[in-house]
Amino acid sequence: MRWIIGDVHGMLRPLEGLLAGIGRADSEARLYFVGDYVNRGLESKGVIDLLLTLNNARFIRGNHDDIFDQVIGGQNYAPNASKGDRAVAFKWFTEHGLVETLQSYGIANSQIARVYQRPQSINEIVSAIPQAHIDFIHNLPAAIDEDEFFVTHGKWDINDFAESPSISEQLVTDPARRHQLLWGRFSQTEVAAPKAWQRVGYFGHTPVDTYPALLGNRDPVPLRGTKIVLLDTAAALLPNGRLTAFCHERQMCLQTDRQGKLVAG
Repeated sequence: MRWIIGDVHGMLRPLEGLLAGIGRADSEARLYFVGDYVNRGLESKGVIDLLLTLNNARFIRGNHDDIFDQVIGGQNYAPNASKGDRAVAFKWFTEHGLVETLQSYGIANSQIARVYQRPQSINEIVSAIPQAHIDFIHNLPAAIDEDEFFVTHGKWDINDFAESPSISEQLVTDPARRHQLLWGRFSQTEVAAPKAWQRVGYFGHTPVDTYPALLGNRDPVPLRGTKIVLLDTAAALLPNGRLTAFCHERQMCLQTDRQGKLVAG
C-alpha cells in the first residue's frame, strides 16, 4: 500500500518509530514524503542519512529544503523573499531552524556566526555536509503524480486543474506557481471548497493547528477536506506534535509522538 508521510523537520526518533510501525502494518509499503526534511528539529543529518537507506520511498521538496539547497548549493527551485541571495537566505532561516540543521552536521556556532560577518564563509560550512546529502536535496522534485492522487508541499490553487498536463509539467515555465507550490497556504474555506483537480491532493507545509476550527480540541491529526489531506501535524513545533503517515488505500493513519512512540490516530 501507499503511505504519505508529513513534514519530518529533523525529528529522527519520530521518523524511526513511524517507519517501524508502517513496516509492521504493511510489509510491502511504498512511502511518499511531502518534503521539509530539515530545520527545526535537532537531527536533520540523521534524518537524511536514514532517508537515503530507503528503497521503497519517493521524495519531494519543501520550502525548507529549497532554502537549504540555496544555502549549500547556491540554487533554489522557487523564488523566495531572499531574491536569490545566499547570505540573505542563510540569515533569514537561522530564525527557522537552520542553526539546528547545521549543528547536526557538527558545524560550530562560531562558524555559523562568522557567516554574518563574512558571507563568503558559507562555503566553509558547506564543506562539512556530505555530497550525498547535497545531491539528495538538490535533486528533489516538486511533485509526485499518481493516477489516484498527487503529492506536493504547500499549495495548488483549488481552481487549477492538476491533470493533462501534470503539475510537474505546468511548473516548468511558471516561477509564480513554483513559489505558491512551496510557500502557499490554504485558507480554511479552501480546504472545504470543491476543487478543480480530479484526484486527491496530499500536502504538508501548513501545521494543522493553523486551522483551530477544523482541528478542534484534538491532538494534531491529518485534516481532510474535499479532495485534500493536510499532513503537517507539527512534529517539531508543538509539545504534542506528531509525525503522520496516511495510507491512501485504507484511508487511515499511523502517528508517532516526539519520542517516537506510536499513538492512537
